[in-house]
Amino acid sequence: MKARAMTDETVRDGRSLRWEQHRRTRRRELLRSARIAISTRGETVSMDGLAEATGTSKTVFYRYFHDRRGLQQAMGDWAMDVIRRSLDEAGRPDGTPQEALEAMISAFVALGVRSPAVYRFCDSVVTSDDGGGAFLDDVVDLLCARMGLTGSTERMWASGAVGFVRSCTLNWLGDDRSADTDSTEQFTTRLATWLWASRKEDE
Repeated sequence: MKARAMTDETVRDGRSLRWEQHRRTRRRELLRSARIAISTRGETVSMDGLAEATGTSKTVFYRYFHDRRGLQQAMGDWAMDVIRRSLDEAGRPDGTPQEALEAMISAFVALGVRSPAVYRFCDSVVTSDDGGGAFLDDVVDLLCARMGLTGSTERMWASGAVGFVRSCTLNWLGDDRSADTDSTEQFTTRLATWLWASRKEDE
């Protein structure tokens, strides 16, 4: 009887595990589809528009993300993972603080270049009033760790640097791309130069 009970419990655990794996996979698929739809229709696309563009129902999005805000948070988490991987690549033992700074800037710019609409959609989490600042705090934490910044003044600089890059990237993405608009490489280099100079002055 005891063995039967253990077998039943094992079956239930196996089903729960498979269901959870299915949910994670489906959630990733919906996020990928949402990014494509937002790139095409813009960051202001409605949940109805997302459902139509992705060939699913609004109910499905609500089931996995609860509401539009939940989807934006999930997209922000995805963006954070992209930035984290970029900083991890710059965090090798022989890496320099300047390389870590450049990696952070490149990650923000790369996100924007890949899809300005997705970047702005993710950024809406940052500018909200209900805890969106946690996203930038995570980036600041990573930047401090990669650059070896430990003091309160150093963290203040890192926080300012992240906010500066975010704001400048939004402005650059909204530019009309006139003849004097920086290329991606020029823009990244310009921000890195400005921020590194301010860091040297602060030392």
